[in-house]
Amino acid sequence: MLARSSMFAWMLVVTVTAWSAAADETVSRTIALERSPVITGQGYFPVALRLADGRIAAVLRGGAGHLGIEGRLEIVFSADEGKTWSKPTVVNDSPADDRNPALGQTANGDLIVGFWRTATYDETGRYNPKLDKPRNTWVTHSTDGGETWSEATELDVSDIGWGSPYGKMLAMPDGAILMAVYGGPVRPTGQQAAKREDHSYLYRSTDHGRSWSRYAECSRGGQFNETALVRLPSGKILAAMRSRRGAQVWLAESTDDGATWSEPKQITPDSVHPADLVLLPDGRVLLATGYRVGPYGVEGLVSDAQGNFDWEQRFTLVNDAISGDCGYPSSVVLKDGRVLTLYYATRSKEHPDWKVHCGAVLYTPPSSRR
Repeated sequence: MLARSSMFAWMLVVTVTAWSAAADETVSRTIALERSPVITGQGYFPVALRLADGRIAAVLRGGAGHLGIEGRLEIVFSADEGKTWSKPTVVNDSPADDRNPALGQTANGDLIVGFWRTATYDETGRYNPKLDKPRNTWVTHSTDGGETWSEATELDVSDIGWGSPYGKMLAMPDGAILMAVYGGPVRPTGQQAAKREDHSYLYRSTDHGRSWSRYAECSRGGQFNETALVRLPSGKILAAMRSRRGAQVWLAESTDDGATWSEPKQITPDSVHPADLVLLPDGRVLLATGYRVGPYGVEGLVSDAQGNFDWEQRFTLVNDAISGDCGYPSSVVLKDGRVLTLYYATRSKEHPDWKVHCGAVLYTPPSSRR
Protein backbone atom coordinates (compact mmCIF):
# COMPACT_ATOMS: atom_id res chain seq x y z
CA MET A 1 0.00 0.00 0.00
CA LEU A 2 1.37 3.39 -0.96
CA ALA A 3 1.82 6.20 1.52
CA ARG A 4 5.40 7.27 1.17
CA SER A 5 6.98 10.51 0.07
CA SER A 6 9.83 8.82 -1.74
CA MET A 7 9.06 5.24 -2.76
CA PHE A 8 6.36 2.63 -3.16
CA ALA A 9 5.42 0.65 -0.09
CA TRP A 10 6.20 -2.67 -1.77
CA MET A 11 9.69 -1.59 -2.82
CA LEU A 12 11.18 -1.19 0.65
CA VAL A 13 14.92 -1.89 0.92
CA VAL A 14 15.61 -5.33 2.37
CA THR A 15 18.39 -5.58 4.93
CA VAL A 16 20.13 -8.71 6.20
CA THR A 17 18.68 -10.05 9.46
CA ALA A 18 18.63 -13.38 11.24
CA TRP A 19 15.83 -14.36 8.87
CA SER A 20 16.39 -15.12 5.20
CA ALA A 21 14.24 -13.21 2.70
CA ALA A 22 15.34 -15.41 -0.18
CA ALA A 23 14.27 -18.65 1.43
CA ASP A 24 11.91 -19.00 4.37
CA GLU A 25 13.16 -22.32 5.74
CA THR A 26 10.07 -23.01 7.84
CA VAL A 27 7.40 -25.30 6.42
CA SER A 28 3.82 -24.12 6.33
CA ARG A 29 0.94 -26.39 7.28
CA THR A 30 -2.03 -26.94 5.01
CA ILE A 31 -5.55 -26.79 6.41
CA ALA A 32 -9.03 -27.37 5.01
CA LEU A 33 -10.44 -24.18 3.55
CA GLU A 34 -12.87 -22.76 1.02
CA ARG A 35 -12.16 -19.75 -1.18
CA SER A 36 -14.55 -17.44 -3.00
CA PRO A 37 -14.43 -14.01 -4.64
CA VAL A 38 -15.77 -10.97 -2.80
CA ILE A 39 -15.34 -8.73 -5.85
CA THR A 40 -13.42 -9.09 -9.12
CA GLY A 41 -11.77 -6.46 -11.29
CA GLN A 42 -10.80 -4.46 -8.20
CA GLY A 43 -10.50 -4.95 -4.46
CA TYR A 44 -7.07 -3.76 -3.29
CA PHE A 45 -6.38 -3.27 0.43
CA PRO A 46 -9.58 -4.70 1.99
CA VAL A 47 -10.40 -3.95 5.62
CA ALA A 48 -13.14 -6.19 7.04
CA LEU A 49 -15.14 -5.62 10.20
CA ARG A 50 -17.99 -7.34 12.04
CA LEU A 51 -20.69 -4.72 12.65
CA ALA A 52 -22.98 -4.39 15.66
CA ASP A 53 -26.01 -5.31 13.51
CA GLY A 54 -24.41 -8.64 12.59
CA ARG A 55 -23.34 -7.79 9.06
CA ILE A 56 -19.77 -7.94 7.79
CA ALA A 57 -18.46 -4.79 6.11
CA ALA A 58 -15.35 -4.45 3.97
CA VAL A 59 -13.94 -1.19 2.68
CA LEU A 60 -11.64 -1.54 -0.34
CA ARG A 61 -10.10 0.30 -3.25
CA GLY A 62 -11.90 0.81 -6.56
CA GLY A 63 -11.43 2.89 -9.69
CA ALA A 64 -7.73 2.19 -10.21
CA GLY A 65 -4.98 -0.36 -9.69
CA HIS A 66 -2.35 -0.29 -6.97
CA LEU A 67 -1.59 3.24 -8.18
CA GLY A 68 -3.81 5.69 -10.02
CA ILE A 69 -5.31 9.11 -9.44
CA GLU A 70 -8.74 7.65 -10.24
CA GLY A 71 -8.57 5.59 -7.05
CA ARG A 72 -11.59 5.75 -4.76
CA LEU A 73 -12.84 3.99 -1.65
CA GLU A 74 -15.85 1.70 -1.77
CA ILE A 75 -17.63 -0.56 0.68
CA VAL A 76 -19.38 -3.93 0.42
CA PHE A 77 -21.54 -5.77 2.94
CA SER A 78 -22.50 -9.36 3.65
CA ALA A 79 -25.61 -10.29 5.65
CA ASP A 80 -25.06 -14.06 5.36
CA GLU A 81 -21.64 -14.61 6.91
CA GLY A 82 -19.68 -13.97 3.72
CA LYS A 83 -21.63 -16.24 1.39
CA THR A 84 -22.75 -13.30 -0.75
CA TRP A 85 -21.77 -9.65 -0.94
CA SER A 86 -23.54 -6.46 -1.92
CA LYS A 87 -22.48 -4.45 -4.93
CA PRO A 88 -19.85 -1.85 -3.99
CA THR A 89 -20.99 1.65 -3.11
CA VAL A 90 -18.78 4.71 -2.90
CA VAL A 91 -17.43 5.90 0.44
CA ASN A 92 -15.25 8.67 -0.97
CA ASP A 93 -14.19 9.70 -4.46
CA SER A 94 -12.31 12.98 -4.88
CA PRO A 95 -10.38 14.25 -7.93
CA ALA A 96 -7.21 12.93 -6.23
CA ASP A 97 -6.25 9.36 -5.29
CA ASP A 98 -8.22 8.23 -2.21
CA ARG A 99 -6.53 5.16 -0.72
CA ASN A 100 -5.12 3.32 2.30
CA PRO A 101 -8.30 2.88 4.37
CA ALA A 102 -8.95 2.15 8.02
CA LEU A 103 -12.41 1.03 9.16
CA GLY A 104 -14.12 1.18 12.54
CA GLN A 105 -17.44 1.38 14.34
CA THR A 106 -17.90 3.73 17.27
CA ALA A 107 -19.82 3.14 20.49
CA ASN A 108 -22.90 4.89 19.08
CA GLY A 109 -22.93 2.67 15.99
CA ASP A 110 -21.45 5.11 13.48
CA LEU A 111 -19.12 3.69 10.84
CA ILE A 112 -15.80 5.49 10.42
CA VAL A 113 -13.38 5.33 7.50
CA GLY A 114 -9.99 7.00 7.71
CA PHE A 115 -7.88 7.29 4.55
CA TRP A 116 -4.98 8.98 2.81
CA ARG A 117 -5.39 11.18 -0.23
CA THR A 118 -2.61 12.11 -2.64
CA ALA A 119 -2.61 14.27 -5.77
CA THR A 120 1.02 13.52 -6.63
CA TYR A 121 0.44 12.40 -10.21
CA ASP A 122 1.76 14.18 -13.30
CA GLU A 123 -0.24 15.20 -16.37
CA THR A 124 0.21 11.72 -17.88
CA GLY A 125 -1.22 10.05 -14.78
CA ARG A 126 2.14 8.74 -13.58
CA TYR A 127 2.71 8.74 -9.83
CA ASN A 128 5.53 11.10 -8.82
CA PRO A 129 5.99 11.65 -5.07
CA LYS A 130 8.39 14.54 -5.70
CA LEU A 131 5.61 16.72 -7.06
CA ASP A 132 4.53 19.59 -4.83
CA LYS A 133 0.89 18.56 -4.64
CA PRO A 134 -1.43 17.89 -1.69
CA ARG A 135 -1.11 14.79 0.50
CA ASN A 136 -3.67 14.72 3.27
CA THR A 137 -5.32 12.46 5.82
CA TRP A 138 -9.11 12.32 6.00
CA VAL A 139 -11.99 10.81 7.96
CA THR A 140 -15.59 10.24 6.89
CA HIS A 141 -18.46 8.72 8.87
CA SER A 142 -21.83 7.13 8.27
CA THR A 143 -24.76 7.36 10.69
CA ASP A 144 -27.05 5.05 8.69
CA GLY A 145 -25.11 1.81 8.52
CA GLY A 146 -23.06 2.70 5.44
CA GLU A 147 -25.90 3.88 3.19
CA THR A 148 -24.51 7.43 3.02
CA TRP A 149 -21.27 9.06 4.08
CA SER A 150 -20.44 12.50 5.42
CA GLU A 151 -18.25 14.98 3.62
CA ALA A 152 -14.72 13.98 4.57
CA THR A 153 -12.95 16.12 7.16
CA GLU A 154 -9.20 16.52 7.26
CA LEU A 155 -7.27 14.99 10.15
CA ASP A 156 -4.52 17.26 11.44
CA VAL A 157 -1.26 15.33 11.12
CA SER A 158 0.90 18.41 10.56
CA ASP A 159 3.23 17.54 13.45
CA ILE A 160 4.22 14.24 11.79
CA GLY A 161 4.38 15.66 8.25
CA TRP A 162 1.97 13.15 6.68
CA GLY A 163 -0.12 10.26 7.91
CA SER A 164 -1.66 7.11 6.44
CA PRO A 165 -4.36 5.16 8.33
CA TYR A 166 -4.31 1.37 8.34
CA GLY A 167 -6.49 -1.58 9.25
CA LYS A 168 -9.30 -2.11 11.72
CA MET A 169 -9.84 0.61 14.29
CA LEU A 170 -9.95 -0.55 17.90
CA ALA A 171 -13.06 0.26 19.95
CA MET A 172 -12.20 0.67 23.63
CA PRO A 173 -14.37 -0.19 26.67
CA ASP A 174 -14.62 3.49 27.66
CA GLY A 175 -16.19 4.41 24.31
CA ALA A 176 -13.03 5.82 22.76
CA ILE A 177 -11.74 4.49 19.44
CA LEU A 178 -8.12 4.10 18.33
CA MET A 179 -6.88 4.35 14.74
CA ALA A 180 -3.40 3.31 13.62
CA VAL A 181 -1.73 6.02 11.51
CA TYR A 182 1.84 5.92 10.28
CA GLY A 183 3.89 8.94 9.26
CA GLY A 184 7.10 10.84 9.83
CA PRO A 185 8.80 11.82 13.10
CA VAL A 186 7.14 14.35 15.39
CA ARG A 187 8.46 17.84 14.66
CA PRO A 188 7.32 21.48 14.43
CA THR A 189 4.63 21.97 11.81
CA GLY A 190 6.14 22.74 8.42
CA GLN A 191 9.63 21.53 9.32
CA GLN A 192 11.12 18.92 7.02
CA ALA A 193 12.34 15.69 8.56
CA ALA A 194 16.13 15.35 8.61
CA LYS A 195 15.85 11.92 6.99
CA ARG A 196 13.25 9.50 5.75
CA GLU A 197 11.53 7.78 8.67
CA ASP A 198 8.35 5.80 9.33
CA HIS A 199 6.68 5.82 12.74
CA SER A 200 3.56 4.02 13.91
CA TYR A 201 1.13 6.16 15.92
CA LEU A 202 -2.26 5.79 17.52
CA TYR A 203 -4.82 8.54 17.00
CA ARG A 204 -7.69 8.61 19.50
CA SER A 205 -11.25 9.90 19.33
CA THR A 206 -13.62 10.26 22.28
CA ASP A 207 -16.51 11.83 20.33
CA HIS A 208 -17.46 9.01 17.95
CA GLY A 209 -14.81 9.88 15.37
CA ARG A 210 -15.66 13.56 14.93
CA SER A 211 -12.29 14.75 16.22
CA TRP A 212 -8.95 13.02 16.70
CA SER A 213 -5.66 13.63 18.46
CA ARG A 214 -2.30 11.89 18.42
CA TYR A 215 -2.30 9.63 21.47
CA ALA A 216 0.78 7.40 21.45
CA GLU A 217 3.56 5.88 19.35
CA CYS A 218 3.50 2.09 19.13
CA SER A 219 6.93 1.86 17.53
CA ARG A 220 8.90 3.56 20.34
CA GLY A 221 10.91 5.54 17.81
CA GLY A 222 11.60 2.55 15.56
CA GLN A 223 11.06 2.36 11.82
CA PHE A 224 7.59 0.83 11.49
CA ASN A 225 4.41 1.52 9.55
CA GLU A 226 1.20 -0.45 8.73
CA THR A 227 -0.03 -1.55 12.17
CA ALA A 228 -2.82 -3.96 13.15
CA LEU A 229 -4.42 -3.81 16.60
CA VAL A 230 -6.31 -6.23 18.85
CA ARG A 231 -7.36 -6.16 22.51
CA LEU A 232 -7.15 -9.35 24.59
CA PRO A 233 -9.65 -10.31 27.32
CA SER A 234 -7.01 -9.31 29.88
CA GLY A 235 -6.99 -5.77 28.51
CA LYS A 236 -3.58 -6.13 26.90
CA ILE A 237 -3.39 -4.60 23.40
CA LEU A 238 -1.20 -6.13 20.70
CA ALA A 239 0.18 -4.15 17.77
CA ALA A 240 1.54 -6.03 14.74
CA MET A 241 3.70 -3.58 12.80
CA ARG A 242 5.40 -3.70 9.42
CA SER A 243 9.08 -2.78 9.56
CA ARG A 244 10.37 -0.23 7.08
CA ARG A 245 13.61 -2.17 6.56
CA GLY A 246 13.21 -5.84 5.77
CA ALA A 247 9.41 -5.60 5.55
CA GLN A 248 8.79 -7.99 8.43
CA VAL A 249 6.01 -8.11 11.04
CA TRP A 250 7.01 -7.11 14.57
CA LEU A 251 4.83 -7.31 17.69
CA ALA A 252 4.54 -4.81 20.56
CA GLU A 253 2.31 -4.90 23.65
CA SER A 254 0.52 -2.34 25.79
CA THR A 255 -1.02 -2.90 29.23
CA ASP A 256 -2.30 0.67 29.73
CA ASP A 257 -4.87 1.05 26.94
CA GLY A 258 -2.27 1.92 24.32
CA ALA A 259 -0.58 4.80 26.13
CA THR A 260 2.84 3.09 26.32
CA TRP A 261 4.34 0.13 24.49
CA SER A 262 6.91 -2.61 24.92
CA GLU A 263 9.94 -2.99 22.70
CA PRO A 264 8.79 -4.64 19.44
CA LYS A 265 9.83 -8.23 18.72
CA GLN A 266 10.21 -9.73 15.24
CA ILE A 267 7.59 -12.35 14.31
CA THR A 268 8.06 -13.03 10.57
CA PRO A 269 10.99 -13.25 8.16
CA ASP A 270 11.73 -10.62 5.51
CA SER A 271 9.10 -9.74 2.91
CA VAL A 272 6.26 -11.24 4.96
CA HIS A 273 3.83 -8.40 5.67
CA PRO A 274 1.53 -6.63 6.49
CA ALA A 275 -0.49 -8.21 9.27
CA ASP A 276 -4.03 -8.32 10.58
CA LEU A 277 -5.05 -9.43 14.08
CA VAL A 278 -8.38 -10.81 15.31
CA LEU A 279 -9.43 -12.29 18.65
CA LEU A 280 -10.70 -15.87 18.48
CA PRO A 281 -13.54 -17.18 20.68
CA ASP A 282 -11.10 -19.18 22.83
CA GLY A 283 -9.02 -16.09 23.66
CA ARG A 284 -6.17 -16.79 21.27
CA VAL A 285 -5.26 -14.35 18.50
CA LEU A 286 -5.14 -15.06 14.79
CA LEU A 287 -2.44 -13.22 12.86
CA ALA A 288 -2.85 -13.25 9.08
CA THR A 289 -0.14 -11.74 6.92
CA GLY A 290 0.82 -11.24 3.32
CA TYR A 291 3.51 -13.65 2.08
CA ARG A 292 5.75 -12.06 -0.55
CA VAL A 293 8.61 -14.53 -0.51
CA GLY A 294 6.94 -17.03 -2.85
CA PRO A 295 4.74 -18.86 -3.39
CA TYR A 296 2.91 -15.57 -3.04
CA GLY A 297 -0.22 -15.25 -0.97
CA VAL A 298 -1.33 -15.18 2.66
CA GLU A 299 -0.21 -17.09 5.74
CA GLY A 300 -1.94 -17.53 9.10
CA LEU A 301 -0.58 -17.96 12.61
CA VAL A 302 -2.40 -18.51 15.92
CA SER A 303 -1.01 -17.33 19.26
CA ASP A 304 -1.01 -19.04 22.61
CA ALA A 305 -3.33 -17.78 25.35
CA GLN A 306 -0.89 -14.98 26.25
CA GLY A 307 -0.63 -13.62 22.72
CA ASN A 308 2.77 -15.13 21.88
CA PHE A 309 3.44 -16.30 18.31
CA ASP A 310 5.76 -18.93 16.83
CA TRP A 311 6.35 -18.54 13.08
CA GLU A 312 7.07 -22.27 12.75
CA GLN A 313 3.37 -22.91 13.53
CA ARG A 314 2.16 -21.02 10.44
CA PHE A 315 -0.38 -22.36 7.95
CA THR A 316 -1.20 -21.45 4.36
CA LEU A 317 -4.35 -19.56 3.39
CA VAL A 318 -3.45 -18.48 -0.17
CA ASN A 319 -0.44 -19.57 -2.24
CA ASP A 320 -1.36 -18.99 -5.88
CA ALA A 321 -1.01 -15.22 -6.37
CA ILE A 322 1.06 -14.45 -9.45
CA SER A 323 3.24 -11.79 -7.81
CA GLY A 324 4.12 -10.11 -4.55
CA ASP A 325 1.44 -7.50 -5.23
CA CYS A 326 -0.99 -9.34 -2.97
CA GLY A 327 -2.06 -9.91 0.60
CA TYR A 328 -3.29 -7.23 2.98
CA PRO A 329 -5.46 -9.80 4.77
CA SER A 330 -8.30 -8.79 7.08
CA SER A 331 -10.22 -11.34 9.15
CA VAL A 332 -13.55 -11.62 10.95
CA VAL A 333 -14.82 -14.41 13.19
CA LEU A 334 -18.08 -15.95 12.00
CA LYS A 335 -20.98 -16.84 14.27
CA ASP A 336 -20.10 -20.53 14.09
CA GLY A 337 -16.51 -19.87 15.22
CA ARG A 338 -14.88 -20.22 11.83
CA VAL A 339 -12.85 -17.38 10.34
CA LEU A 340 -13.28 -15.48 7.09
CA THR A 341 -10.10 -13.79 5.86
CA LEU A 342 -10.28 -11.28 3.02
CA TYR A 343 -7.24 -10.49 0.89
CA TYR A 344 -6.36 -9.14 -2.56
CA ALA A 345 -4.29 -10.43 -5.46
CA THR A 346 -3.67 -9.16 -8.97
CA ARG A 347 -4.39 -12.64 -10.31
CA SER A 348 -4.97 -16.18 -9.06
CA LYS A 349 -3.30 -19.15 -10.75
CA GLU A 350 -6.21 -21.35 -9.66
CA HIS A 351 -8.88 -18.81 -10.65
CA PRO A 352 -7.42 -16.73 -13.52
CA ASP A 353 -10.88 -15.41 -14.44
CA TRP A 354 -10.95 -13.47 -11.16
CA LYS A 355 -8.11 -11.22 -12.44
CA VAL A 356 -7.54 -8.48 -9.86
CA HIS A 357 -9.78 -9.46 -6.98
CA CYS A 358 -10.62 -9.35 -3.33
CA GLY A 359 -11.03 -12.94 -2.24
CA ALA A 360 -12.31 -14.58 0.93
CA VAL A 361 -10.92 -17.69 2.63
CA LEU A 362 -13.17 -19.65 5.02
CA TYR A 363 -11.55 -22.01 7.54
CA THR A 364 -11.23 -23.20 11.12
CA PRO A 365 -7.93 -22.07 12.69
CA PRO A 366 -5.78 -24.94 13.98
CA SER A 367 -6.55 -25.73 17.61
CA SER A 368 -3.24 -27.31 18.55
CA ARG A 369 0.46 -27.01 17.82
CA ARG A 370 1.96 -29.46 15.36
